[in-house]
Amino acid sequence: MFKDIKIRSYSATGLAVLSFLALYFGQLYFKLFLFFISAVLFFEWMRIISQTQWIIRGFLALFFATFVVFTDGFSAFDLLFVIVGSIIISSFSAYFNAPPFWSCFGYIYILLSLCFLEYIRSLENGLLTILIIISTIMVSDISGYIFGKYFSGPKIFKKISPNKTYSGFTASILLSVSWFSILSLIYSLHNPVAFIFIGLFIAIFSIIGDLLISYLKRKTNMKDSGIMLPGHGGLFDRADSILFVFFILLPISILIGNLENPIQIILG
Repeated sequence: MFKDIKIRSYSATGLAVLSFLALYFGQLYFKLFLFFISAVLFFEWMRIISQTQWIIRGFLALFFATFVVFTDGFSAFDLLFVIVGSIIISSFSAYFNAPPFWSCFGYIYILLSLCFLEYIRSLENGLLTILIIISTIMVSDISGYIFGKYFSGPKIFKKISPNKTYSGFTASILLSVSWFSILSLIYSLHNPVAFIFIGLFIAIFSIIGDLLISYLKRKTNMKDSGIMLPGHGGLFDRADSILFVFFILLPISILIGNLENPIQIILG
């Protein structure tokens, strides 16, 4: 167990350092980092849902995403590439008997999540907001893994993710909410009750993001999304929770009419 944790720690630390440097310097450095991350994620996603022509489908997704990632803001031109890319990827997938819905969803899911992440980084206090959210997700993931391994017990999502236990799930929720609340109290004047609900939101949707990838991998009898991160598997095995939280934050920001400053959702 502890040998596995050691390997996971080394690879996760390397990724965390690289991610922080890209986030800290921002601008072109962050765009290049997102481009590299999106490339890996597209190929891993296409391989997860079906190994039929997954390399070509990955290249198609990356091709259309490139025009969106390297532009400033999100214009009608970017929306055009999202729509056209979705249609072409879906059509190509259907032609080669790969699931068109999941191919299209993966393209939109990864692209919009990373674009919204980039958008938040460009705002005032964006770096701080991203670090608070991601660190909360990491606390959720790490505490769930350690407590689940150490205390074991009954499985909570046996058919989708057989390694998840009630003990790990409970620890994941409690510790991540506590962590988010402490950080938010330091940097914000929000009502403390709001911290609990926002922290709970991040914890729950991070778990759902993890379960989504577990579900898709189980459908295709795949253990890991890739081999990029020793001890974890692929990049998606590490970034699934983060992507899903930012993916859900985007429509919430739009619905509450706060897209111009989504940071207020977190820091007030």
